[in-house]
Amino acid sequence: MSATQRLPSSSSAGPEIHPLSPALGARVQGVDASRPLPAATLKRLLEAWHAHGVLYLPNQSLDELEQVRFGENFGELATTQGEYAISKGHPAIMYITNEKQDGQYIGALPDGEMFFHSDMCYVEKPSMATMLYAMSIPKTGGNTLFANMYKAFDALPAATRQHLAGLKAVNSYEPGTSAPTAAMRLSSSRASDQVRSYAQPVVCTHPVTGRKALYVNRLMTEYIVGMPREESDALLESLFDHQEQPEFIYEHTWTPGDLLIWDNRCMLHARGDFDASELRKLRRITVKGERIS
Repeated sequence: MSATQRLPSSSSAGPEIHPLSPALGARVQGVDASRPLPAATLKRLLEAWHAHGVLYLPNQSLDELEQVRFGENFGELATTQGEYAISKGHPAIMYITNEKQDGQYIGALPDGEMFFHSDMCYVEKPSMATMLYAMSIPKTGGNTLFANMYKAFDALPAATRQHLAGLKAVNSYEPGTSAPTAAMRLSSSRASDQVRSYAQPVVCTHPVTGRKALYVNRLMTEYIVGMPREESDALLESLFDHQEQPEFIYEHTWTPGDLLIWDNRCMLHARGDFDASELRKLRRITVKGERIS
């Protein structure tokens, strides 16, 4: 499907849904996310989400509870980790921001570059979906990049796909120093008092689409279970380089009012660096998921 071809709508009054890029994603027009959605509109959105992995709804105006209500269309919402629960309106709300009060950051992931990853991949039941709503954006930088893990898997040689079948890899929130790319991994001024990690399949099968996707990432995947470390490191590095090729990636330049929701089971995301002196503030919610298989 070309990047300019319009997908069919269920009715003339339904949402307009256009492919966002050759790699992934769909741009949605004609939907006000602050209002309850008709059943036919919701059906169209879910179909487009499963088909394209990322939905982009521009020009939205959402308060906390309106964003929560829209997010609930995709599933049960997860509760924000306690250290980031600054919202008084709803426990699912998290702010991704470099905003400070009394000299201290008040939100999560305040600044800096963040490498490709899948949210909560270090727990038994990772997030199914993540939604970000842009409130304040720097003049330049801080873009979010998405990588299509369906396409990354499909592009692997058949022998590699066969080799990966049945393998598991440990994903960790705070990787050890022996990880292959430890110097580039997640850093946080609010480190937890224990390492959070879980072994996930290297290749997963999406429960709705039935498609296979790579489920490793440069930020949090440490090693492949049962494989000598040197061999594991080499294989992971080759997979990281493969999945980050430009043909699998869409880079989103934020504008206040943008609303994006992505499928965490088949899309990776990353963040570009930005000027820490400029305010960057986005509101996040996540949708609970099931075991990856």
